[in-house]
Amino acid sequence: MADVTFAAVGKKYGDVSVIDDLNLHIDDGELMVLVGPSGCGKSTALRMIAGLEEVTAGTIAIGDRVVNELPPKDRDIAMVFQSYALYPHMTVRENLEFGLKMRGVARDETSRRVESAAEILGISHLLARKPRDLSGGQRQRVAVGRAIVRQPAVFLFDEPLSNLDAKLRVQTRAEITKLQQTLGTTSVYVTHDQIEAMTMGHRITVMRDGKIQQIGTPQEVYEQPANVFVAQFIGTPPMNLLAAVVADGMLRTSSFALPIAARFRDALTEGQAITLGIRPEHISANGTINAVVDVVEPIGHESIVYASAGSEKLVAIFDPHLTPRAGETIALTIDAEKVHVFDAATERNLG
Repeated sequence: MADVTFAAVGKKYGDVSVIDDLNLHIDDGELMVLVGPSGCGKSTALRMIAGLEEVTAGTIAIGDRVVNELPPKDRDIAMVFQSYALYPHMTVRENLEFGLKMRGVARDETSRRVESAAEILGISHLLARKPRDLSGGQRQRVAVGRAIVRQPAVFLFDEPLSNLDAKLRVQTRAEITKLQQTLGTTSVYVTHDQIEAMTMGHRITVMRDGKIQQIGTPQEVYEQPANVFVAQFIGTPPMNLLAAVVADGMLRTSSFALPIAARFRDALTEGQAITLGIRPEHISANGTINAVVDVVEPIGHESIVYASAGSEKLVAIFDPHLTPRAGETIALTIDAEKVHVFDAATERNLG
């Protein structure tokens, strides 16, 4: 088994707590994505698995071994960094071979692993080149290949795509996802990009200020965000969040009111202050909420429309052929059955 378990893990630098009481189980063969803004502790958690950071409290186990005191070389992990960290004076083949030679792997076995990894990654024709002769995407493939040849129990990816351009990021994240499915190796992937998290992870762990906010499949986290932070962080464009109150059996903002969906009725009381969450795709035209279009962002397959309904700012997604123009007054409708309701004080989802 190559599952990874954090049990009450903490990390401090002096009096500053970076990670607080982290409890997380990553299943054998799973691709788990740790996602959150810069400084949330996700990379620190990854580096603690690798042994590059010491654990201040709690334990980390890989399989049935607690690895707190094990040096990185004995943890049976391989890590791919944001910087490719290739040896510039070595060829691609030599870069791939280096770690195996240092571990005393036989020459025939080393050659077999390198050829296999190069074929999987489509870099067999690059083995004689040096890193300076490669594109960014090719260098990243070599960095991944160096991890593959190790045949570790766990792969660790620390924002490996952040140095690539947008098109290459899309291509390479698909390649990494396919590779993980092919190899079936337990993988922990760190990113601040929620698109990467949603498209790659079997499950995702959303972090903020060193604490887990929610763990679930991408669809679970998107459709049932645990709190206001997750709701706003996951989703593009972000969820609309509006101050509202429960009044006269309705959810009332300063500019419009919506009926209360059945799933919220037992959780709400008259006069309660709430935050109303509305996904942009759940706002459409031909309704009763008058709004003035402020900005339109056409992006080909859809248009993102920013509008003002009284004092409320709304973001909606429109069909590109039915998109209003800036300055136009439109009538919007909101699917009341699909809104989210968060307690204004605790920011917890009440649905």
